[in-house]
Amino acid sequence: MIFDGHSDIFTDVTIKRLLGETQVIKNHHLTRLRRGGIEGGCFVIWIDPPHDKEPWKRLEQILKATKDEMAECEEAVLVHNMAEIQAAQKAEKFYILLGMEGLSGIGEDIDQIYMLYDFGVRHAMLTWNEENALATGVQGNPARGVTQLGKKAIRLIQDKKMIMDVSHLNERSFWDVMDVTAGPILASHSNAKALVPAARNLTDEQLFAIRDTKGVIGLNSFNLFVCHELAGQNVDNLVKHASYIADKIGVEHLGFGFDFFEFLSTDSMKSYSHQDTSFTVGLEDCSKVPKLLVKMKAAGFTDKELEMVSSGNWFNLIRKVLG
Repeated sequence: MIFDGHSDIFTDVTIKRLLGETQVIKNHHLTRLRRGGIEGGCFVIWIDPPHDKEPWKRLEQILKATKDEMAECEEAVLVHNMAEIQAAQKAEKFYILLGMEGLSGIGEDIDQIYMLYDFGVRHAMLTWNEENALATGVQGNPARGVTQLGKKAIRLIQDKKMIMDVSHLNERSFWDVMDVTAGPILASHSNAKALVPAARNLTDEQLFAIRDTKGVIGLNSFNLFVCHELAGQNVDNLVKHASYIADKIGVEHLGFGFDFFEFLSTDSMKSYSHQDTSFTVGLEDCSKVPKLLVKMKAAGFTDKELEMVSSGNWFNLIRKVLG
C-alpha cells in the first residue's frame, strides 16, 4: 500500500486529451501504478514549458482536462480528506489528492485560490522553478523570496486547510514561508543536499525546520537529485537519501514523492538535465517501486518503518491538515 506524494500524470492527461484521446489514466497509467503497489497519490496541476509563457491559459486547459478525465474514469476518484481516502480504499478505487505545483496560473489574483479549492485542490506550492507574483523558485534570483502578496496567499492556503508544500522554492522563499506558516509543512519531492548539492534538495537546517512543524519530506527518484554522476544514479543511492533523512530527523517525517515523468517529453526537461533520461536505474517507472522497498529493508528499515514511509506518514499529514 503505497502513496506517491508527487505525480505529473495530469500533465500527460492534458496533452493526450488535447490530441483527442480519452480515458488516459486507465489506458496509460493504471496498470503500471497497480503493478508498483501504488494505490493513490497527490497528482498535481503543473504549468509545463513552453506553456509557462501564458500560464493562465494552460491552467484553464489542465483544469478542463482533469474535470473531463475524472468524469469518465470509473477506476479512480478525487479525494479531499482521510475519510474519502478510506472510502476509496474500501471501494478498491485509485484515489487522487489534487495539488498545485506552483501558482503562476493565478497571476496576482489570489482570490483564485478559492476557485481552486472549490474545484477540489487540497495542496499547493507557491512556485515551480520560476519567479512569479508570489515567490521565487530555485531558478530565480536567490536574493528574492516570498512577496507580500505571496504571504497573503500562504495565509489563505492555510486558512482553507490546504497542505503547504515548499518543494521548488529557493532557500530565501523557503525560510520566508517558515516565518509565516503554522502547522505541518510538506516538501513533497526533495532529497538530502548533504548527499547531493542539487538546488532542489534540502539542507540539514531545512530538514530540521520541516521536522519541527511535524511535516513530511517525500523521497524523489529523479536521477540528478539522487546523484550528479550518471554511474551513481541508481536505487542504492536513493536508499542512502532515505536512510540519511530518516536518521537525521526521524522516519516519521519521510514519505515518497517519486516525481516519475518518463511518460512526458517536454521542453521542461531541458531546464533540469543534459542527460537523455530522468529516471534512477532500477526505478525507471512506478511499476518498479517494490524493488526500492526491498532495498530499503536490506538497508535496515523495518516492516513497520516501511509502512510509515509508504503511506502512514502521508496519511498522518493528511489527517492533521485536511481532516
